[in-house]
Amino acid sequence: MKTILVPLDHTAAEATLAYANKLAVRWPAEIVVLYCHPDAEASAAVLMFEEQRLSSLVERLRYQQLTRHDGRRIRYRYRVLAGCLHDHVQTEALTCAADLLVMGLEHIDCDRQEAPGNHAAAITERVSCPVLVVPPGRRSLPTRLAFCANFTTLGLNILPRLAALEAAFPAPLDLVQFYAPTERPRRRQLLQGLRRASSHLGWTTTASHLLEDDAPLEGIGEFCARVQAQLLVIAPGSTAELLRYFDGCYRATSAYHTRIPLLVVRSAAPAPTTSCCDRCAERLSREAQTSQLPAAYRAALPA
Repeated sequence: MKTILVPLDHTAAEATLAYANKLAVRWPAEIVVLYCHPDAEASAAVLMFEEQRLSSLVERLRYQQLTRHDGRRIRYRYRVLAGCLHDHVQTEALTCAADLLVMGLEHIDCDRQEAPGNHAAAITERVSCPVLVVPPGRRSLPTRLAFCANFTTLGLNILPRLAALEAAFPAPLDLVQFYAPTERPRRRQLLQGLRRASSHLGWTTTASHLLEDDAPLEGIGEFCARVQAQLLVIAPGSTAELLRYFDGCYRATSAYHTRIPLLVVRSAAPAPTTSCCDRCAERLSREAQTSQLPAAYRAALPA
């Protein structure tokens, strides 16, 4: 059974869940809805209330943009936890064996407002499955995709993860790589990397494009606009590289790639979980100090 993990907050939850619903019908897949309450000491009654809110939202959207037959086909599970999504998402993704994580571009975590995409960039470091970042607004599933990466250095282990999503996105896929003018002598090597990736990917319909541009982010936005791609797939080599896609200057100018969903596929193993705010840092510090005490002393400490 394929599983889509959908972390929600109370900002653009409807757009995120509506997109996940369409994916779940097409794939098909089960949806695990995850909500993390910002109060780490929230009572059971509060968490139960939040689960009821989630259930009401799910039932309303189940038939709002889908036919009644399709709406009935989707299976949902709910996970409502106290604390930060950053602290829980790695465990939850492993527990439900998530094949895909779908979250909003402007997701808010730990009651902390961030620039759009910053929380999503942090989440991709904590899970091994692909992460789909959905901008606000209603949209249909894509009829054309673009996959931008450095295919000469891209690990081939990343391609099966992407190929597994073909049933969810049965659309033509363009492989795109940009190179700077100084890299012209390497064109043959770059083309070989593109062909190798295409053969290992096994996507039904692919086209390869090797384009010269010393500003690849501007280039990929122009390429997606030209071919009218509705989803951009990237394989960033670092968090800094991923954050550049969400840079404020591109959002201020409404660059095309900021207005379509972004699918992030990471080949590296998830980084160790770290704190996402001062409150979490203090709690993790206390836990680390406690773990260094002798077992007899730990047993005597209050739970």
